[in-house]
Amino acid sequence: MRTSILGAVAIVVGAAFAGNAAAQTIISANVETDTTWSGEVILAQPIFVKSGATLTIDPGTIVRGQPRTAAVLPGSTAGTPGALIVTQTGTILADGDANNPIIMTTAAVDNNDDGVADDLDGNGFLDAYPGFDPATCPGACTADATPSFLDDTPTTAPLAPLAANGRANVSLWGGLVVLGNATTNLSDIFGFGQGVKTIEGLTVPGFPAADAIYGGAVGVADDTDSSGSLSYISVRHAGDEIGNSNELNGVSLGGVGSGTEFHHIEVYCNFDDGIEWFGGTVNGHHLTVAFEGDDVFDLDEGYRGTNQFLLGVMPFFNALNGATPVTYGASSGDKGCEWDGDDNDEGADWVNFDNNGKTLPFPNANFYNITIAGSAPSATFNGFTNDNDGCEMRNGFAGSLNNAIIYNSGTRQGLDLAGGGAPGNTVTINANDGLIVANAVTCDNVAAVPAGQDEATVFGNGVRNVTCVDGVDDADFKMNARDTSFTPTGVAGKLNASLKTMDFRPSVLNATMADGIHPPAPLEDVTYRGAFDATPAMWTEGWTAFSMAGMLAVPEPGMVQLLGAGAMGLLALARRRR
Repeated sequence: MRTSILGAVAIVVGAAFAGNAAAQTIISANVETDTTWSGEVILAQPIFVKSGATLTIDPGTIVRGQPRTAAVLPGSTAGTPGALIVTQTGTILADGDANNPIIMTTAAVDNNDDGVADDLDGNGFLDAYPGFDPATCPGACTADATPSFLDDTPTTAPLAPLAANGRANVSLWGGLVVLGNATTNLSDIFGFGQGVKTIEGLTVPGFPAADAIYGGAVGVADDTDSSGSLSYISVRHAGDEIGNSNELNGVSLGGVGSGTEFHHIEVYCNFDDGIEWFGGTVNGHHLTVAFEGDDVFDLDEGYRGTNQFLLGVMPFFNALNGATPVTYGASSGDKGCEWDGDDNDEGADWVNFDNNGKTLPFPNANFYNITIAGSAPSATFNGFTNDNDGCEMRNGFAGSLNNAIIYNSGTRQGLDLAGGGAPGNTVTINANDGLIVANAVTCDNVAAVPAGQDEATVFGNGVRNVTCVDGVDDADFKMNARDTSFTPTGVAGKLNASLKTMDFRPSVLNATMADGIHPPAPLEDVTYRGAFDATPAMWTEGWTAFSMAGMLAVPEPGMVQLLGAGAMGLLALARRRR
């Protein structure tokens, strides 16, 4: 049986709320029959897709999550923020397009129109939509006022990373969680069988454990499992706590299988990690994360998938600005990549091993055409830093980094092979065994690698064509607008094209950028490094926050001439790819 958005699971709030002209549909019950969402949807609480149901989200739909409204208490779901969780027994079909992406953002309100999420009753929690009571609303709110979302124009003027008062626009709702049936290398100590665990961020007890588990055992789980399809989705301002001191990522993928479609996904301004893979085998492409509070791309628990074309933009507002404290996310930005092979750092009893002391399944994560970009603080934000590690591999990781560009990591390393991992399964052992590969990687304006830790030493035979240049403005590093700084409070808390143009392309197909490797089929066969080539088109156009704000670079004068006689053919090919 199919339920429309107007079915029993929803309350429709009419267009009486001027300023939000379309009717809002408030969802306050789980999705347990086939259901379609369209228009504007408000998640009143964590909503679970379960019981064999399929949730379809139409292109152009705006999904808003209510902010947390009560203190976090272990085992309690009271006041938990809106979030969307696709369980092991549910399916999601959320496919936008470049012109009509699905935007997931906050339902927090700004009824006094000061560019800051309201807490007008002063109880320490943000006001949930509609958040308007003419009898008690102080200040600019009057009896004839109308409720207004903080993020009231997400398709034309997205929120800036920092609100007008410098407060971070993160943790304003929960986030997106997808739970699948593919294998992990977790042990059986969690009480659900080998390879099965409850996803971080959910309150169990509180929510039923069956709605929060993911993964499975080798030989039992289905690595080709499908949770559905997700494409052209922009997840913004999420990462609030649902579980006690346990924040959600922008997108959490728990044991998601290779039958799931996952591409053209954006996470923008999240409190914790951007995208995190917890085991599983799902593949992806065209993924972008900007201004996360912890790690950009995080993986662990034996993830064995392949991804191509990824952009990570690390925050630079990682410190205090004079007398104004700024706490941006879980770690104020940490790493562009935090790639673990297992959770041995949580305890050896967390990990499943084979008879040879190797994790089972053994991780094999492969990434192609990835750009990790730091930005330098703007003049008006003196005292801030851009110190974030570029890409760190640790704790038994195995896999490869290919056709990569990492730049502007401040005082932190661009490429780092760290310690950790189960005995006999460390990154050093895996590197020496040729199980970790860094191939066609360029770093610039990154910290010097410690003595004895140069890439050739730590990667052994796995390092190929890696150049990490310490310092600034290397003559061979030819990126457009490589200093991508802008004012993170925007204009009245909104992004604006006048703040700074964002451009992550090489300025020309020069020797540094164009000597990459050919990825294997079925990946796209390119030979340049980084997420973008030097043609005018970027695959982030149309559907991302930067694009909607008019902040993406336009083709520069003379670009075609720089590329030479074959430029028009290259551009035509690039457009066909997209």
